[in-house]
Amino acid sequence: MKSKTLMLIISITSLIVFFLVIIYGLTSAPHGEGSQDRSHPPIPTYILSISGVILIIALVPLFYYIIYSGLEKNYEKNMEILSKIVGDNKNSEKHDSNKATCTKIILNFMSYSEKRVIDKLIEQKGTALQSEISRIEGMGKVKTHRVVKDLERKNVITVEKYGNTNRISLAENISNILIK
Repeated sequence: MKSKTLMLIISITSLIVFFLVIIYGLTSAPHGEGSQDRSHPPIPTYILSISGVILIIALVPLFYYIIYSGLEKNYEKNMEILSKIVGDNKNSEKHDSNKATCTKIILNFMSYSEKRVIDKLIEQKGTALQSEISRIEGMGKVKTHRVVKDLERKNVITVEKYGNTNRISLAENISNILIK
């Protein structure tokens, strides 16, 4: 939430500065009888360069904000669907037979890297060290860190400090569904 607000503030501030720079450039352009001379551009070149950079600084966070908002809405819809599925299966007499189906559905909502982390946690009975996860082929320390942060934000895992690394555990509600 803080990053979204920060991105919006940066965009709005940059757009205001962009328009101020353009207005300054227009007002500082040469006027009078010699202003028709084509050797003097109407807006100084450095003003155009500065305004271009400011416009880029404004638009990148703005597009990020717009895209992030759309992704957040999709995430909320997916989590609502998952909670309905999980809730329905808990009341069912066929809970154990539906566990495999439920697992497949949950994993379909995750990225390839997230699935690999979850598979490792399932293989380790719900708990693994982050250093072990980073040794999975194709996963490095940075990628593991990002995936773990995403899964933690989604409340799929819990993270606790364990020496120089972290102990990653499946959240209790997810563990009940995925681990037999």
